[in-house]
Amino acid sequence: MQPSTESDAPATSGAPVATAEDIDDATADVSLWGPLRSRDYRWFLLGGLTFSGSLWVGITAVGWIALELTGSPSGVTLASAVWFSPFVVLALPAGVLADSMDRRWLMIVLRGLSAVLMLAGALIAFSGQLTYPLLLVLAACNGALIIIEMPARQAYIAMLVPRGQLVNAMAMLSSEGSVSRVAGPLLAGILLDETGAGGAFLAFAVLCLMIIIFTLRIRTPGRVVRERAPGAAAGRMHRELMEGLRHIAGHRDARAVVTLAILAGTVSWVYVTLLPVMTREVFDGDARLLGTLSAAIGIGQVPSAVLLAFYRNFRHTGIAYIASMLTLGLAIVGYAVSTSVPLTLGLLALTGLTFSSQHIMLNAILLRIVEPRFHGRVLGAMFLPWGFNVLGLLSAGAIAEALGVQLAVGLSGALLVIFASGAVLLRPQLLRI
Repeated sequence: MQPSTESDAPATSGAPVATAEDIDDATADVSLWGPLRSRDYRWFLLGGLTFSGSLWVGITAVGWIALELTGSPSGVTLASAVWFSPFVVLALPAGVLADSMDRRWLMIVLRGLSAVLMLAGALIAFSGQLTYPLLLVLAACNGALIIIEMPARQAYIAMLVPRGQLVNAMAMLSSEGSVSRVAGPLLAGILLDETGAGGAFLAFAVLCLMIIIFTLRIRTPGRVVRERAPGAAAGRMHRELMEGLRHIAGHRDARAVVTLAILAGTVSWVYVTLLPVMTREVFDGDARLLGTLSAAIGIGQVPSAVLLAFYRNFRHTGIAYIASMLTLGLAIVGYAVSTSVPLTLGLLALTGLTFSSQHIMLNAILLRIVEPRFHGRVLGAMFLPWGFNVLGLLSAGAIAEALGVQLAVGLSGALLVIFASGAVLLRPQLLRI
């Protein structure tokens, strides 16, 4: 459906969608245990836990390896920017794929390709032939596979649980992801210290194979039942892509949330990307300390995810989203000026708590206010911020080279505070979602 006028409420027409959202919300068990009663959702959780762990092994490894190969903040930020650069081009088409293909099989195929890619990277690293250009190629290919998969993975949740359980289901997934957010960097730090890049890449490949096994155990079909637009596949994708963009543009709240997320996304990943540089330059640490500092972010994610998983009838997603962004910005500023490892661990844990809350509330807002048949495309649009953070990462790398890493990190936190405050002033209706 293409809205003809702007609206603050989602339209109600459109083709029927065979998802768990068709279950009567009034009878849904809105609690942690409601989603867990679904066998398929439990298998999905195991896959999500492993998926998150693999990503953090990869992200931690790429950052540290880039620092070792180049010795410069710009080298680290460029590697991260290359990892996320496919998000700019592929985020929206990936959303169309999530709405038109079997989401379950799409996840399986893409994890298989990622396993092959990282196994090749491990063999190259063990042979001593890994160079910085090859690292960039591995990062770009892996980023492309991830962004093609992510909208399907996020939208698949709505096919496994009722609409009334979405916040709880997503928070539960995030709480389990927090465990891997702790374990992934710690594992990467140990492997980098003991076996080098090859061990970290091999661990990534093994985790991808585990994800495939868990996903194959899920029985819920991953294909959305809806009318297909006529015409060739390429033309159909273009029409469906434009239809999704028009739906977002014609919905005031969705448009405001997407805009804010894109602005915040340009700077919110700077502090994570520059963590290897902070570890070495500020704390004179090694890969194990990097793993510990990165794991602190995951430890901070646990409380917010668990609390939201248990919470019933959460009605203040807009307030929670803005408050989380404000607090995240302030915590990043504090982390930027800290020279104490214990204080830094506490501040990084706070960033994890607020980053997790922000992510959960963002997805919950969009799944609530837009039509179900647009879920894949809207969630695909929400991965655009990860692509736009390429601009922030490259700028932060240049600032870190010229003026110091602490200033670059602190500036990113200050901008988050400005963006969140501006959203409240320009669109106060977001606080009432």
